[in-house]
Amino acid sequence: MRARIIDAPSLPTYDLGADHPFARDRQAALFDLLHRHRLIDAGDALPAAPATRDDLRLAHRDDYIDAIIELSAAHPSRDAMSRASKFGMGSQDNPIAKNLHTAAASVVGATLACVRTVLSGEARAGFNPAGGLHHAMHARATGFCVYNDLVAGIHAALRAGVARVLYVDFDVHHGDGVQAAFEDDPRVLTVSFHETPEDLFPGTGYVHEHGVGAGLGYTLNVPLASFTADEAWLNAIRDVLVPAARAFLPELIVSQHGCDPHFSDPLANLRVTTQAMAEAAKITRALADELCAGRWVATGGGGYRPHTVIPRAWSWVWAILADKQLPAAIDEGWRTAWQERADERLPTAWPDVAPHDRRSADAAARDAAVVQQIVRRGFAPARS
Repeated sequence: MRARIIDAPSLPTYDLGADHPFARDRQAALFDLLHRHRLIDAGDALPAAPATRDDLRLAHRDDYIDAIIELSAAHPSRDAMSRASKFGMGSQDNPIAKNLHTAAASVVGATLACVRTVLSGEARAGFNPAGGLHHAMHARATGFCVYNDLVAGIHAALRAGVARVLYVDFDVHHGDGVQAAFEDDPRVLTVSFHETPEDLFPGTGYVHEHGVGAGLGYTLNVPLASFTADEAWLNAIRDVLVPAARAFLPELIVSQHGCDPHFSDPLANLRVTTQAMAEAAKITRALADELCAGRWVATGGGGYRPHTVIPRAWSWVWAILADKQLPAAIDEGWRTAWQERADERLPTAWPDVAPHDRRSADAAARDAAVVQQIVRRGFAPARS
């Protein structure tokens, strides 16, 4: 059965401003690369519509949805503007922007389309590169994220009768919005690999955060030291994610593939390469095939090298998800077309030259201790 992908450039543009790190054209460069290499054909595209209010209620309060709608008007009212900060809007990270509600709701609708087409059996897996907005809270925008498509998608799967959902987050920032939504729910195992919250937004995701109430043990956080590179990053994924998934026995996997662990990312300090990100996707694909008949919904996420990193990394995720073969070299026409917009020379190959692991010996020991603490604590088993 084939996989499907959201035609992300056709969605309303998620535009936080020309100077905002969350680049407006991050999907355009990706899809141009996919098309030039014939990695998408007509049957791969999955249509999507903006999330309805009922869809958004899967993740957010009504008053918050109303506030985002009001603030997305061409000329928001004085009353709406006065309440913006209450809902996390009007900050440098989450500026007030025209049409933001429609754009953010479209991201949610796209992830819901992936979830629903996978659960219906129409596709084995789905990829929404525009998705992965994992920071948005129940009634607050944060970290460039207005609506949380992942929370909505997971709740939709649970309502559809899925007994257990595994959520795995590879973004360099902790998946705090998803954790907050499900930390007391044993039907959802959340696993987040991220740079230590001692150094990075959002300041959460410590190893001792492992669920509350009935969900105790169903939240796993793997905070890694700044400057951690491929080998240690992948070892943590293998040592934690694989046994946790096998204990939990998910019926659906939802994953977030932020590109900001990359060594060149300007907003973080891990040292991960595109080939390590691809290996993380391969591990996720193998678990989906082993445990839940291939049912896997992947999303994009963070990443602030929209021309040098995102197109390569997410093309690789799509190739793994959809059984596509990447060519040996990157199309020269694509490099020529996008070089003017890039702040570095565009690469000629999909893999990177791997950087050195720049952690201190103490930091490496702390990383190993974090992983061992999680392993010793054990992994939450499947519950009916």
